[in-house]
Amino acid sequence: MKSGFFVFIFAVVILFVQGVCAQEKTSIKEEVWQTGTITVRQDPRIQDIVNRQIQKNKRKKGIDGYRIQLLFNSGPTARDQAIRTKVEFLSAFPDYPVYVLYQSPFYKVRIGDFRTKREALKVYHQILRKYPTAFIVKDIVRFPDID
Repeated sequence: MKSGFFVFIFAVVILFVQGVCAQEKTSIKEEVWQTGTITVRQDPRIQDIVNRQIQKNKRKKGIDGYRIQLLFNSGPTARDQAIRTKVEFLSAFPDYPVYVLYQSPFYKVRIGDFRTKREALKVYHQILRKYPTAFIVKDIVRFPDID
């Protein structure tokens, strides 16, 4: 009975010592902002992960997001119809970017650079009367502007 108790105590001490030793001093970044000071202690590997994600996003030429597809058509007049749809949409809703895509054999007209589906749904409900066949699609969208 006593040997089991000593094994238990030994295991607890080992785990405690390991937990105390796990906290190593890593890079420290201090910034003074207005009247306070923020100290960030982080493992340098975190910055490596962030940098890898930034490079991945640059290669993709954007980030995962949503757009609203207004037109999906093929045929001899599909290109002209896509351009007409783009001009028509921009005259009614000039605040949203419009993209005409050609993915053989289809022409597609998509609008917006929405980061979330919720953002896309707000615009979708605004344009639904004029474009009843529109639908939301996942796409690679441009990076949002930083104010």
